[in-house]
Amino acid sequence: MTDQQATAAGETLTYPEPPPRLRRRLTLVGAVGVLGPGAIIASANIGSGEMIFASRGGSIFGYTLIWAFVVAAVTKAALAYSMNRYMVVAGEHPMTRWATVFPGPRGWFPLVFGATSIAVIPSWVSGLGLGIGDLIAETGIGTGALWASLLIVLSAVLSWVGGYAKLEMAQTVIVGFMLLAVAISVVVLQPDWLSALKGFFPSVPEYAGWLRADYPEIAERSVWLEIGAYLGAIGGGTYDYIGYTGMLREKKWGLLAHRQVHAFSERYEDAGRGGRQLPLSADPEEAQKARAWSRAPMGDALLSFSAITVFAIMFMMNGASLLSESRKVPDGQQTLTHQAGFLTAVHPMFEYLYFVAVFFAFFGSLYAFWEMYSYTAYESLGAVSEKVRLAGQRAVRPYLYVYLLAASLLLVWTIGEVVVIVTPASVLGGLLMSGVFCLALVWTEKKVLPKQYRLGTAARWWVILSGLFLAFLGCVSTWQLFA
Repeated sequence: MTDQQATAAGETLTYPEPPPRLRRRLTLVGAVGVLGPGAIIASANIGSGEMIFASRGGSIFGYTLIWAFVVAAVTKAALAYSMNRYMVVAGEHPMTRWATVFPGPRGWFPLVFGATSIAVIPSWVSGLGLGIGDLIAETGIGTGALWASLLIVLSAVLSWVGGYAKLEMAQTVIVGFMLLAVAISVVVLQPDWLSALKGFFPSVPEYAGWLRADYPEIAERSVWLEIGAYLGAIGGGTYDYIGYTGMLREKKWGLLAHRQVHAFSERYEDAGRGGRQLPLSADPEEAQKARAWSRAPMGDALLSFSAITVFAIMFMMNGASLLSESRKVPDGQQTLTHQAGFLTAVHPMFEYLYFVAVFFAFFGSLYAFWEMYSYTAYESLGAVSEKVRLAGQRAVRPYLYVYLLAASLLLVWTIGEVVVIVTPASVLGGLLMSGVFCLALVWTEKKVLPKQYRLGTAARWWVILSGLFLAFLGCVSTWQLFA
């Protein structure tokens, strides 16, 4: 009997043999060996969460919000790990299962949350484009909107034709040097280490008097909304994680490496409807294989979000020690201008490195968005449409590119300010929906996975508490946003 016949006949599925490094306790070397799509999330966040929002948070609130950036990274890591682990262990995307596991009309959950995620995607594309465009426009050539439009179109074309290999290599080297210089500048700028240490203990800050005088438009924003925009941006949001998890199909971890993964996905179609468990083996050896494979998404998440945490703290400390003292806030058409001081503090010639590195960091993120978000659209729509699912991600790609290009350019030329554009996306996708996703994953595992295949007790509480934190802060920030 062939694998396909066995699958169709309903025989027990078996996991491929995991690599030896996954059979052992996860180490740093082992985590590096399984680094996957998390590197894309980390790279994209250097160009948005850390460089803009961590610096802005430091300039406005000093060192008091370091704890919040750490908590944000920890909670987003919980979401990334739990989503990716489910896909590796169950062999299907969580959005696929969410089409059937919740009461009510079939597909309402992925349709509502997937459509909302797709709707806010253009905010980040236009926001990053404006960030670079405004920086280039300070040379006196052209406008920020014009440069942003050109860069958005160029990134779309390069992504479509796949002509990015050399640019990606240059980006890695130059951005690496910039981050090294920023790390050195943390010491050169001589931050208030005692205040930085106190920043790891939770407290809710207030706007300083100078901010109300120098930046009244910022002081008019609710403190909760301002903080929510930062924390939603750090580590990304559901618009990233839906596609991030979909990219694991290329890694072929766990059941995704099964030769008949498409055949047994059809067998899964109605297996979990109404909460019935998926047909996974009761053999303890197979459960051990599943646990071994789950170390791959764990290593990917821990390494990626550790990098996000470290970079966020560095940029925030520099914002507190340099920008706050000089009363400069990354805002308006100068969301990236003031941060050049982080590098010139090491040596004046590093100003040129800053401008080059910022270009590569942001343009690299722009380039990555097109392909990653095509996975987001495919996994969201494919969960509710058999036609889309059978057509594949490549069929969704052209429609996503056209939509993303048109909507992004519209935001650039109508709103034209980075923080204003990305705040709704950050609050909705990075906080509120991320919290709901955490709680939905725990619920889904309980309903459809045999007990031996679910998250362990510690990991389950990690995801639950992360979901409650993100959902609560998301509700507060969303209320402030629309109020």
